[in-house]
Amino acid sequence: MTRRIAAWAGVAFLVAFIVVLAGWRAEGGRWVRVETPSMGTRAPVGTLLWVKPVTFSSLKPGDLITFTPPGGHGVTYSHEVKKVFPDGTLATQGRITAQDPWRLGPQNVVGKTVMRWPGAGWLVLAAPVLVLGSLVVAGVAGRVREREARMPVLLVGGALVIVTALVVYRPLTQADRLSFVPVGSGAKATYVSTGMLPVKLSAKGSEPVVLADGEVGSIVAKHATGVEAGKQFTVSVQPAIPMGWWIALVAACFVPGVASTLRRRTNLPS
Repeated sequence: MTRRIAAWAGVAFLVAFIVVLAGWRAEGGRWVRVETPSMGTRAPVGTLLWVKPVTFSSLKPGDLITFTPPGGHGVTYSHEVKKVFPDGTLATQGRITAQDPWRLGPQNVVGKTVMRWPGAGWLVLAAPVLVLGSLVVAGVAGRVREREARMPVLLVGGALVIVTALVVYRPLTQADRLSFVPVGSGAKATYVSTGMLPVKLSAKGSEPVVLADGEVGSIVAKHATGVEAGKQFTVSVQPAIPMGWWIALVAACFVPGVASTLRRRTNLPS
């Protein structure tokens, strides 16, 4: 009975979600996946933007819009409105970039962002691997005759699918280097985090710098390393996973075993 209720609840949720998506498209809305870090923490890489057509005259400084610049040949950008000129055209700029060189008119603007879903863009990008992998795992598990053996197959197969997606797309920890310039007798490196989990910048002679998704930070390498001492400076970029994530991950590893134990106890004859 409980399984049947859960199944119907899942179906109802899926149908409602599809209806919402269809309604959004019917109103002219679209989804845009952020692929570059230009919007910093407001829309980090991997964010899914819900973009809706609006009246051009209603746009004001600070609005996050999606547009095709003049001569852009269909390439879209998602930046903030920086300025509205007297003739009605707009200037745009990313959070961590210089002001864009163009002016936009009504014909250039796709729409305004009304919702941001951090990380959902990575899910959309990895969807082919996740869906295809899930179908393969389900097919293999379905061929297992012993009912008790299906769950281990599903767990191991599901884990392999997720790991494959993580290795291929690397959504968790990434960082793009923005600059690496000499400063006095050292070198200053500036990075922006482009993964969902924090990263730590480390260099000899400086305190580590931790960056969250979309954050920009700099670190100075004060001491040269390597064979060419005095000329070569190194900055390492490593994951800085919070302790809470490790605790949650370890706890999740025990969930299948605990669930299996409880299930067996429930099925024991009284």
